Order: sequence, then C-alpha cells, then structure tokens
Amino acid sequence: MLKLLAVLALIFLLWWGALWLLIPVEWQQISPTVMLLAHLLPPLLLTALGYAWRLRQEKREQAAAQAQAESEAAAQQARRDEARETHLAVLRERQQMVSCRWLSVQAVVQREEPAWLDELPPACQWMMRTRDEWEPGNEVLDGLMSWLEESLQALYAELPGAASLPLLLEVLPRVSGIEQVGRVRRCQEVAWLTAQGEGPLPTSDCRFLPGSGTVADRVMQFLAQDPELPGAVVLAADAPPAWPDEEEPDAAIRAQWLQLGRPGVAVVLLLFLRDGLAVSTDSALEAGRDPYLPYWEREGVTSPAGWGRVPEHTRAALAALPHLASLAQSSSCEVPRQGSLQLTRQLQPLLDNALVNAALLDYPFSTEEADPKRNQADSVAWLVHNCGDVEVGGTRLAAISSSLTRYQVGLHPIDDASNLVRDWGDVGAAAPAMLAALAVTHSARLQAPAIITQFHHDQAALALARPAVQENLA
Repeated sequence: MLKLLAVLALIFLLWWGALWLLIPVEWQQISPTVMLLAHLLPPLLLTALGYAWRLRQEKREQAAAQAQAESEAAAQQARRDEARETHLAVLRERQQMVSCRWLSVQAVVQREEPAWLDELPPACQWMMRTRDEWEPGNEVLDGLMSWLEESLQALYAELPGAASLPLLLEVLPRVSGIEQVGRVRRCQEVAWLTAQGEGPLPTSDCRFLPGSGTVADRVMQFLAQDPELPGAVVLAADAPPAWPDEEEPDAAIRAQWLQLGRPGVAVVLLLFLRDGLAVSTDSALEAGRDPYLPYWEREGVTSPAGWGRVPEHTRAALAALPHLASLAQSSSCEVPRQGSLQLTRQLQPLLDNALVNAALLDYPFSTEEADPKRNQADSVAWLVHNCGDVEVGGTRLAAISSSLTRYQVGLHPIDDASNLVRDWGDVGAAAPAMLAALAVTHSARLQAPAIITQFHHDQAALALARPAVQENLA
C-alpha cells in the first residue's frame, strides 16, 4: 500500500511539473473544474492502469507457478507410481511358488520311526526301509536300482501322465553322468512296463536338475526356461559310503556328522505342477483320436496351454491331485563358521526375505500401504533342517531359534522339527530333495507353513513351504 501511494505521489509530481512547465496553457481561460480534472484525472488513470497491469502480471505468474507446481506434482506422482509398479512387479516375481502335488520317499530311519508317519496326508508316500534291505554294490546305484524302480512304478501306476514330464536328477558325485542317466532310463522303462503292462515309455526328457540351492529354486529355474512345460518330476537318490572320501570338499563336515550315526540311504521322488492347469472337456478317446499322438502332429486340435506332451486322457488325474504345499523361493548367503550371535545376525535377514517370498511378511511400498494382517510369520508350525545334533549343530540351531523368536513363532526347535541328519543320517545328494519332502509333508499335514533351513559347505538357505494359496488356484 505504501508503495502504491509513493508511486501515485511521484506520478502527481511528474504530471504537475510537465503540466506547468512544459505544456503552454492559458490557465486564466480555463474553468476551475477543468483545471482540477486536468491536475488529478491523468495521474489517477495512469496509476489505475499500472495497478491493473501489475495485477494481471501477478495472476499470470501465479497461474504459471501453479501450472509448474501441478506439473512437478504430476511428474512426482508418475515417478512414484512407476516405482510402486516396479516394487509390486519385483514382489510378484519374488513370490512366485511351485506346487508339489505328489511325493514318494524311501529311506532308512536312523532311530525310532517318527510318530507323524501315522498322519500322512494323501499323495504323500513314505516307506521306512531297514539297512538290511539295501544291498550295496561296487557303485552307489547298484543297491538303489530296485528302490528306484519301485518309486517310479508307484508313480506311473497312479499317474501315467507323469511319465511324459521331464525327469530331473540330482548329480551323484562318484557316478558318470551318462551312466546315471542311462541307468535311470532303464529303471523308467521297467517301471512303466510293470505299471502299465504294455505300450512304450512316453517320450520325456531325463536330465540333471540345474543350478544349486533348494529344490524349489532349481525347479522354478527349469520351468521358467519353457513356459509350455506343465511341471517336472524330481528324482534324488544316494547312499553315501561308510567313510567319506577325503578329497570331497565337504569331507570334514560329513565326517563330523557321521560320528552321530551311520550314513543314510534315501530315494526321493517329487512331482511338481504349475497352478491353474486346465483340463480339456473334449476327450481324445471320445473323439476317436490316438491319445499317444503328439499334439503338434494333430490336425485341427489345439492343446490346452501348458500341458505340452502329456496325453489328454492322463491330464485329469494329474489336475485332480491335491495341492500338498507351495514351495517359495529361498534366501541364501555365505555363513562361514562363527559364533551363535554372528550367525543369528546373518540368518535374520535371510528369514526376513524368506518370509516375504512366501507372502507371510508384509513388504509394502510405503507405510501408508502397510497391512498388519499380512504379517503371518507366527503361523509357521514346523522346522526342517540339517544342522545335526546339538554336539555338532548346536550353534546353528541356536541361531535359527533366535531368529524365529523375533517373530513370536511358537514352535519348539526340537519337538516341532525334523532333523535330517539325526533322523535319517547323511543322505548325500538326496539331502535337498529330502528336506523339501519333509517340509511339504508337514505343511500338508498341519495345514500350516514349514520352514526349511539348508546348510551346505559355507552356504545357508532359508525357504518356506506353505499350504497352497487359494488365490493362485483360481
């Protein structure tokens, strides 16, 4: 206001000066009214015009500033939305799971038979063997051939469509890869003829399970390479010798474990299928087509996406299998030998990531989107691990227990746990599959999540098996 008055006074002085000094006017001939208007009106008009122009400029500046602010806010919101979508996409990728639908385990129990064997859910077959039933030969597979045939025969008799799925093997360190695949293929043929009685073994791949880590990680890696594959069968079998080979990288650890019991023997068969596989209502038999004719050689017939080479008449049995458990991706890191406190600090972020991967821990994009109802870590009801007894793996077991306590997990690390080394001995290359089978069995039996803790060399991996999420089955 003072600035406006000062400008007005200046205009008055300039106008009056110009009026009296520069403009020749006969003031005696002008009426007082005109004289008054000549002195007052022009400065007032100039001041009003200047003020109006200034107001207009200020409005323009305000509009431009508001438009810029809105543009910046829109750009910031766009960046936030993009970051949120990226966060959700990464979360969806992390929370992809693979569903175990059928399993068979033949193993030599080291001590008394576990009480939970009387509570096995459907599609979980556990056969307790004695060491007298195993006849070791010159090579590891010599004493396991009959067990392999029995496991595959049980699978093909109940689910003939599984013979068309890829068979993924665990590598046996002392056996040639070509020899291992060849002998397993012969076991497949014998099992198929015994189960079905006629017809050739369906064409399927027999290869080694790729990657390293938990079985679920490696199966998901394999299925990601071919989206048309409906699933895969994992076969792991091993019978480590009584005395370990000193040249093996884990010979010292294995020798320490073997002080608690004899080596184990195990044959594990796991069937994994993708969720949401549709079954065609048009039966090949009803349509008069050859059910063994590959779908890519049929005319005018499209195969449901994802079933691949599985014959149509065998798909319904596979699709009807119960969803035993969904195995989530693991979280792993190096854990060199150290004290319990240091190991707990390293296992804690692994557990956090494993719970997020299994959708049991909320991982919101922002605090506003946090949902405490998604925090279900305390629902974990069983622990599966290969730490060994307290004398050997006490530090590891204490670190696991401390990490679980942070989430108020109520399970007892001894009574509510499966100790692979103590209960089943050292099963060698079959250990990852055995851990997965134990977790799936207990998750299906309890209808609650089960946590897998897998130690191998200086690596630790944590993952969870949980009852199938209904949203994924729709």
